[in-house]
This record gives sequence, structure tokens and C-alpha cells, in this order.
Amino acid sequence: MILDMNLAYFGKFFLIPLGAVSFLFFYLIQPVFAEDSNGKRAEIERQIQQLEKEAAEYDRHFQQVQNEKRTLVNEIEIMDAEIKTKEIEIRRLALAIRKAEIEIQNKNGGINVLSEKIDKSRRALSASLFLLYTAEQDHVLFILLKNNRLSESFNSLHNLEKAQENIHETLVDFKEDKVLLEKEKEDLEEFEKEQHGFKSLQEVERRLIAQKKKEKDELLKLTKGKEAIFQQLLKSKKRDIATLKTQLFYLEKTGIIAEDAVRFAELAAKRAGIRPAFLLALLEVETGKQFEDGVISVGTNIGTGNWKRDLYDCYISLRKRGAAEAEKNAFFQITGKLGLDPDKMPVSRKPSYGCGGAMGPAQFLPTTWLNFEQKVMALTGHNPPSPWNVEDAFTASAIFLAEAGATSQNAQGETKAAKTYLSGKPNCSKYICRSYASRILALARDIDRIL
Repeated sequence: MILDMNLAYFGKFFLIPLGAVSFLFFYLIQPVFAEDSNGKRAEIERQIQQLEKEAAEYDRHFQQVQNEKRTLVNEIEIMDAEIKTKEIEIRRLALAIRKAEIEIQNKNGGINVLSEKIDKSRRALSASLFLLYTAEQDHVLFILLKNNRLSESFNSLHNLEKAQENIHETLVDFKEDKVLLEKEKEDLEEFEKEQHGFKSLQEVERRLIAQKKKEKDELLKLTKGKEAIFQQLLKSKKRDIATLKTQLFYLEKTGIIAEDAVRFAELAAKRAGIRPAFLLALLEVETGKQFEDGVISVGTNIGTGNWKRDLYDCYISLRKRGAAEAEKNAFFQITGKLGLDPDKMPVSRKPSYGCGGAMGPAQFLPTTWLNFEQKVMALTGHNPPSPWNVEDAFTASAIFLAEAGATSQNAQGETKAAKTYLSGKPNCSKYICRSYASRILALARDIDRIL
């Protein structure tokens, strides 16, 4: 009995440190991996900065030519500059994807080690609690009597007190590790979301390059290289209408024809006090981003998801019951006012990261839509407004962008508005925010030349 108890206590003191040993080992070798990852990230950053300088040069030249009189030579020069800029952007996005992959690998490694530490701490805590419970069944007098020497009795009492202290310390560490693990998982989700955002923007850029090259070839074919024919095309606007349809490629895929998109965008933009081309560009890029993520099906209205599977159950799986209930209640409130069956109304499908549930052309989540519902109703007169109605959806987006700073109608204000639409932060410095805003402003320039 005495031997068993001493061995138990001896074993207890090694149970908790074992978890710490593996974690300590991780932190001893982590600098090697961190140094390697940091080196790769630094090299990627250097390459991105170099590409940004190249893009800035093309952009300056583009702005200079654009301010000149529209001639066939200038038009071709602008198209070439746009193609080069888009090619650079694709290379930048490829580097950003590589950087995100490194961050994801690092996060996954850290999460695995932290999970193992938590699991070992849990087992050690369980064993320690059992040993403490067993020891505490003995009365202090019995401990004194059952040991042959007084020093052994005091050691047993000291070990009992030490065990209690260690359990308390382990509990504190366990709670801290759990909090850290949740944060690491949230950070991982952000990196994965960013990575997918880069990939979808990259696909948008590839499509735009192909479109711009085709547009250039068609222009040369139509004009036969003659300035007089080009000027006639500008006056007739035939070429510009055809170009507009290609600029609004993704919106047309959702069933909104280019002419309707322009009509509702101009109406919504005028009501909210923002630039129509900026609103159209943002909706096109946002729709394209969703499309490339597989959220939108060709030939259907926006969204192929279901509120329960892609919104509610998704949040529940992420242990975000509060958000799940809030979005569900908001969705039922919206469909209830409109007299619609919530099970039949389309929402965005859950992507490979995060959750779906966004509604209509503006892709608003239910709780976000409710924040703008009264403002949309005041401008459109629709009571209640519907997120699946093009006019209401475009108006909601316009209001959002106006409140985010797009009413200034300059690059700075519109950049902040675009970043807010994507991330909720007007000063978001992440590369995904910068790329998203740059893509929108570039497309807005193209649309402005057509309208």
C-alpha cells in the first residue's frame, strides 16, 4: 500500500510535465521552421512589391493616354496597357496565394501541436484528479500511521498539497490553451477565406484578359485600322453596347441583362449619391467572386444554397450558435414579410471556407439586410423591399457604399467603400482588400468610358 501510493505520486509528477515536454520541443524546433517560413514570406513580399512598381508604371501611362482625345491608336494603347496590368495582377495574386498557403501550413502545424498538448493535459488532469481523490480518502492520521517513518508521512502530505497546486496550474493552462486554440482556428479560417478570395479574383482577371484581347481584335477588325471608322463607331455606340455586355459578364450569368443592370444601377446610384459605374463594377466583381467560388449556377438566379444547410447548420458546426440563431430569425423575418417559403428561397451555397446564406444580387446576409431594409423602402417605396428584387438589391448596395464613403466619388473614398464591402473595415490593409478594391476601380474606369 505504501509502495503503491509512493509510486502513484511519483507517476503523477511526471504525467503533467510530459505534455509540456512535447510543447517545449515544439517551441525549440519552431524557430527553425519559422525562420524558413519567414524567409519565404519575405521573398514573396519582395516579388509582390516589384510587381506593384511595374503595375504603377503601366497605370501612370494608362492615365496619361486616357486623358487624351480618343483615337484608334490611343484606344489600342490603352487596351495593351490594361492587358499588361491584368497579367501583372494575376502574377501578384499567384504570389499572394503562395503566401497564404505558407500561413495556412504554419497555422495547421500550430493547431495540431496545440491540440496534442490540450489532449495530453486533459489526460494528465484526469489521472491527477483520480490520484488526488484516492489519496484524499485517507485521513491525515491514517497517513501518519501507515508510514514507517515520520519523514515519509510528511512527504506524503507534501505530495498531496503539491498535487493540488499542480492541478490548479494545469487547469489554468488548459483554459488558456483552449482560448488560444479557438483563436488559431479563427485565424486559419481567415487565411483560407483570403486564399479562396485570391483564387476567385485571379479567375476574374483571367476572364477579363481574354475579354480585352477579344475586344481589341474585334475593334481592329471593325475599323480595319482606320481612324475615320473608329470615330463613326464611337458616335454610333454600337461597339460600346457590345463591350458593356462583356464587362457585365457575371451579372448577366445571374439573369440580369446588361441593359437592366445599367438602368437599375443608375437609378440606385442617383438615389444614394454615388457613381453608377462604381456600383456596377462592385456588383460585377462581387458576383464574379461568388461565381468562381461555385456559389452561383449558370442559368439560375443567384444562389443554389439552402438557409438551413448552408447558413444555420454551418454556423452551428462552427460553434457559433448565437450567429446561427440571429441569421435564421432574420431570414424568417424577411421571408415572412414577403410571404415567401424560406425553404424555397435561394441563398449562396456554403463555400469551402466559412458559411453561405447571402441573398440576392447584392449578396447580403439576412441580419445585414435588416439593417438597410427601412432605408431601401424609403428610396424605392417598396414595402417590404426584397433582397431578391434587382432594384431593391442594387439600392441596398448603393446605400451601403454611400455610407462607407463612396459619395465622395474619388479614388480614396471609393477604395474605402469597396474595402468595407468586402471586410467591414475601410482601412483594411490586407492584400485581398487592396486587390479587391483595385479590381473594382479598374473595372469602373472601363464602364465609365462606355456609359
